[in-house]
Amino acid sequence: MTSNPLAVIDISKPQEEITPGLLAAAVKQGFLFVDGHGIPKDQVDKLFELSKEYFTTTPEKEKLKYLINPDNNIGYTHFGSEQLDPRKTKDFKEGYNFGYIDFETGEFNQSKQDYYRSKNKDIKEDVQNPIPPYFKQNSQLLSDTMIRLHQIAREIMKLIAISLNIENQQFFTEKLRPKEPNGSIFRILRYPLIRNDGNDINSTDEDLLSIRAGAHTDYGALTLLFQKEAQQGLQLQLDEDNPDEWLNVPYIKSAHKDMAAPLVVNFGDLLNFWTQGVLKSTTHRVKFSPGETRNSDRYSIVFFVHPENDARLEPVPSDIVRKAANGEDIPQMTALEHLQQRLKETYNW
Repeated sequence: MTSNPLAVIDISKPQEEITPGLLAAAVKQGFLFVDGHGIPKDQVDKLFELSKEYFTTTPEKEKLKYLINPDNNIGYTHFGSEQLDPRKTKDFKEGYNFGYIDFETGEFNQSKQDYYRSKNKDIKEDVQNPIPPYFKQNSQLLSDTMIRLHQIAREIMKLIAISLNIENQQFFTEKLRPKEPNGSIFRILRYPLIRNDGNDINSTDEDLLSIRAGAHTDYGALTLLFQKEAQQGLQLQLDEDNPDEWLNVPYIKSAHKDMAAPLVVNFGDLLNFWTQGVLKSTTHRVKFSPGETRNSDRYSIVFFVHPENDARLEPVPSDIVRKAANGEDIPQMTALEHLQQRLKETYNW
């Protein structure tokens, strides 16, 4: 049986039972499993089926009609369009990013004018974000999932505020309102079993052949990930002094009947920056290892959580954070400015 090195936090339990373990995991590892999320297994199974159907049956020419828009991070990402680790070759994976999401109604890929209407902004040049037909046909499944994942993210952020002894328990969640413009992205990903981009020809470099997403940290506040059983591949670098030591993240089952597997949750660079290093943003990668994870393509479903665009990343009113800061202040910026800075680094914009 595969051992599990990560804490499992059940958010359906009373807050006082789970906040100590949550804080310990956030500080020491930056990764944990979240169970008790209330998402049925059947719903996640359908999402994986949708993802596989889209990537394997949609003609490449059709997918390329919806290429990612660098201004809003929405659309299709083709093989090699990302290079998460600048020291390695480009990442061999494809994905589709859903954005401009209303987390009350579930509308996604809205036009720029519609998305910013609540802010009464004068959008001089509208931008359309057309939805591929296959996703339109399955919009209810996608919308329901996005709404619930955002609710879970808010629950986790409230628990983080409690664990940091912040008097205002809504300190983080009031900057994660469901209808306010933000940089959150819901993403489906496919990592093909065989790397056929020419880089694998006569190669003896194991990393080139097996690493599909280079070593990186995530930009935002939180990342919520669904893995598929027997398609693991996520690895963590928990010991920064030993960069060659990687820990495998296993697939585990929910303790709740008929519920989806626990979410893999990690804390991103924005939350690490915001808490002045208290919450850890851990380097991770995707690597196909010999055995069960090398028998088929790997699919994953990811929700990248960002605060509202205009949220100022002001000092966190926590004695734990103040002690760690040792009198130093963080540079003043908004959540959007932080995101844009990181996106430019990844896509070389």
